[in-house]
Amino acid sequence: MYCKLDDIQGVMSDAELIQLTDDNVPPAIIEQTNVDKAISRAGNLIDGYLRGRYVLPLNPVPGILLDLAVDVAVYNLYKRKKKIKMPESISEDYKNTLKILDLIQNGKVDIGSAKITAPPTSDSVSNTAGGGSVAGGNRLFSRDSLKGF
Repeated sequence: MYCKLDDIQGVMSDAELIQLTDDNVPPAIIEQTNVDKAISRAGNLIDGYLRGRYVLPLNPVPGILLDLAVDVAVYNLYKRKKKIKMPESISEDYKNTLKILDLIQNGKVDIGSAKITAPPTSDSVSNTAGGGSVAGGNRLFSRDSLKGF
């Protein structure tokens, strides 16, 4: 989980949260289950962008991801209430969040967490126990030497 209800309450009022989460008429409480679903969906989206680049789950959660998760969760809360007009600023924040996540995914923004390292290739194998390493030589058969066969 990249954010909590408290984080969302930092950017919107309880009255707004009640309106977006409580399906009873008249709304009276912040429905935690609906908040949790919006937060979970935000986390799934973020993980989708981070998977393959960073070791998940992230611990601790970088501050930038907390902010992005709040933006996505708020967007998700508005999205679940189709009768309530989503403010343009919420939609813009969501679009900007997706752009930032794309930059993170492509390695243009570093979140400061442990990255997944590439497995060793067949040309370079390291023996960490003995401290030595082996590097492969030139290939006997290459794409160019096999041309025409």
